[in-house]
This record gives sequence, C-alpha cells and structure tokens, in this order.
Amino acid sequence: MKHFLVLFLLLSVTAVLSQTKRQTADPWTGTFKLDTAKSKISGPAPKEETVTVDAASKDSVKYTIKGTDAQDKAYTVAYEGKPGTASPQTMDGKEVAQVTYQMPSSHEFTSISKGSDGSSGTGKITLSRDGKTITVREHNKDAKGAAHDQTMIYVRQ
Repeated sequence: MKHFLVLFLLLSVTAVLSQTKRQTADPWTGTFKLDTAKSKISGPAPKEETVTVDAASKDSVKYTIKGTDAQDKAYTVAYEGKPGTASPQTMDGKEVAQVTYQMPSSHEFTSISKGSDGSSGTGKITLSRDGKTITVREHNKDAKGAAHDQTMIYVRQ
C-alpha cells in the first residue's frame, strides 16, 4: 500500500507540474505558414511565406520570416526587440524599418513602424484563442504617402 501511495503522489506531482509548464509556455511560439487564399495582400502575394516565432511576450519579441516572392526571389525578415522599444527589422541582413510593438493582451500585439525608405505603418497582430492562427492587419503608407491595407492569415504548422 505504501508503494502505491508513493507512486500515486509522484504521478500526481508530475501531472500538476506538466500542466503548470504548459499553461506558462508562450502560446505564440512556433511555426506558422501564410495562407494566401484567406489573406488580402496589397500588391503581389508571395508564393510562400513562413514565420517562426521564438518569443512573443511583454519581455521579448523575436521572429524570423522566410519566403519566396512573386518573382521567385527568396527573402528573410528578422526582428528581435522588447515591447515598447523601437528595434530594427531587417530584410536579408539590411535594416528596413524600426518597429515598436506593444502587447495589450496575451493574444494581441500592436505595432508602429517607420521604414528606412520613408514609409510608415500600423498593425494589429492577433493570435486565435486556440493558438492555431495568427491574423495580421496592417495599414501602411508608402514613401509617397499612398495608403495600403492588408490582412494576412498564418496557420500553425
């Protein structure tokens, strides 16, 4: 009986600790693929695009986007920073913008960007409650001031 009780206690503690770890894990982390059929993209859509989120919390935002544009040119976009602080976003190793993220809730970020070319933009990034979909809504102005809106849907892989 003692052995059974000890085994039961060990299993119970293990179950509680694994649940706690799951609940505190960053729900944003993982790999998501752009669903071009569900997205409304301003300009030519990429042939493919995948975002890998390494961190998305009140302490850190880090992601990498890899894709192939409409002309079959591969690209990589990277960002690493802290919410509330403007940090560089790079494309193929060159800075293309300064982006500031805010995290109003556990499943939402907002962004303000200033492009190196004079463009600017705002965005709202939402993670679905089930964690399977990221929706990015952007309002951008190019260097000449022309406005462009787009919505991109990414699905967890």
